Amino acid sequence: MKIAFLADIHSNWPALEAVLQHLKASRPDRVVVAGDTINRGPNPRRCLEKTLELAGQDGWLLMRGNHEDYVLHAPGRISQLRPWEQEVCAHTLWTHDHIRAYRDTIAAWPEHIELEGPDGGLIRVVHASMHGNRVGLYAFMDDAELHDKTAPGVPVLCAGHTHIPFIRWIGDRLILNAGAVGMPFDRDPRASYALISWTETGWKPEIVRVPYDQGETVRLYHETGYLANGGAMVPLILRELLESRSWLGPWHREYEPRVAAEEMTVADSVQAMIQSRT
Repeated sequence: MKIAFLADIHSNWPALEAVLQHLKASRPDRVVVAGDTINRGPNPRRCLEKTLELAGQDGWLLMRGNHEDYVLHAPGRISQLRPWEQEVCAHTLWTHDHIRAYRDTIAAWPEHIELEGPDGGLIRVVHASMHGNRVGLYAFMDDAELHDKTAPGVPVLCAGHTHIPFIRWIGDRLILNAGAVGMPFDRDPRASYALISWTETGWKPEIVRVPYDQGETVRLYHETGYLANGGAMVPLILRELLESRSWLGPWHREYEPRVAAEEMTVADSVQAMIQSRT
């Protein structure tokens, strides 16, 4: 038995397409997409429709991540925000406008998925951790913290969300972070997914890295109108793609308080951050 775990596609069609080609060679028996298929990228509808097609055709299992939740609640939530907050969230509203026909389908996706392995042991898939879809798992966490964030314990748990892959054994428990198909944050631009294979001695885990044409994704930022019409934060999202590291997180920590205090506009803060990191 072989199971592939994909996470954090983030509307990056060229990255997803490359992973699909790789899956033809690795030939998993099951594929689970652990959330964040959409948002934070230029091709939400194309990525969504392809995963839905594979769910119907090949039995792929799909679940919600925090970005699905952001998009589902975008129209009502964003309309109640202050003007500068609306600008920060504009890229999510752009995504919503492109996938609105699938709102009910996405809302019906589960928040976690459980499978049974060949030995009867459970395999649990969550987007971030058992503490919620925004509380991630990182390799730097010690065993006690990882155990706490993945309890109640099962033989195998796989997550995404952080965009940084890792494999960890805690006793006979296997914990994996699949990384990100569409936007890795470990300074490696290649798409990432996790694969576990059943052997005579138990599960053999692997993090798979797949090169793809990043220039094609950049072209799609322009061609789809995402860069021009997605709001002031999209240049930072593009930087995340190009540099394979987080930009939105540091912006929220370093610049959001200054924008909220009306010391600078969102657009000015984005330019200031790009200049400070260049």
